[in-house]
Amino acid sequence: MSAPIRVLCAYQGGKQRVAAQIVDHLLEAAPEPNSPFFDLCSGSGAISIELVNRGIDPSRIWMLDISPWGSFWAAIGAGTFNIDVFDQLLAELPSDKRKIKAHMSALSALPVGNHEAELYPLLQACSFGGKQIWRKGECWVNACFRDYWEPTATSTRRSPANPMQPSPTELRRRIDILVNRMKGVNSLNVDIMTTLSTPLPSNAVVYVDPPYQSTTGYAFSFDVTSFIKRFREVNQAPLFVSEGIPLSDNAIMLSFGGAKGGISGIRKGKHQEWLSRF
Repeated sequence: MSAPIRVLCAYQGGKQRVAAQIVDHLLEAAPEPNSPFFDLCSGSGAISIELVNRGIDPSRIWMLDISPWGSFWAAIGAGTFNIDVFDQLLAELPSDKRKIKAHMSALSALPVGNHEAELYPLLQACSFGGKQIWRKGECWVNACFRDYWEPTATSTRRSPANPMQPSPTELRRRIDILVNRMKGVNSLNVDIMTTLSTPLPSNAVVYVDPPYQSTTGYAFSFDVTSFIKRFREVNQAPLFVSEGIPLSDNAIMLSFGGAKGGISGIRKGKHQEWLSRF
């Protein structure tokens, strides 16, 4: 039995904790056995990964993201992700975890160059709070990295907090599985509004994970209400949208379960996630 694919790293707004619930609804809505799935604003790919883990062939999945994730997934799908470059980047990480933050800060200060797809997972794995790192021209933007932290005598947490999560070894393991099992996925590194120029296949199922309304820290945003209206004018395919609030009368609240979490580990109430169908 093949090892399940996992999301590479924590990512602000990532859907790995609710991906199984979302995919249940996408599969149920598929009008045909071979329906294509469109994962728009796919980010770290939690939904597409869950689809493949459920047995959907990558060639039936279309991922779209305007951020560096779009470049990453395009390389994975086309089979052009350079594992040798990725391994070299891993080999250059300082053995002293206290030096990783400075190392990543120095890397992020360099021009993006030709290996965006290989470098981006490392940058994002070290991002403080999983905040989105993006590119603006040839520059990395919003690059803020974790420090290595060790508990003191009065700390509630008793284990160290590593600057890279997951560890380099685990990240390499996840990449290896992903490179092999996600090859063939169709990925576009473009703006979501380009999907409105021509109708999508009528037998498709479409999922959109827009940046949360009224939040900061995202490089890209769009008017999700306007997008939904325009999508319905040109498409017949079922459309599902994730948000922190219900956007239609046909919406369900997803269950996160687990700890309340947050960067500080303290939160009075769990974040709500709603899946609305149009």
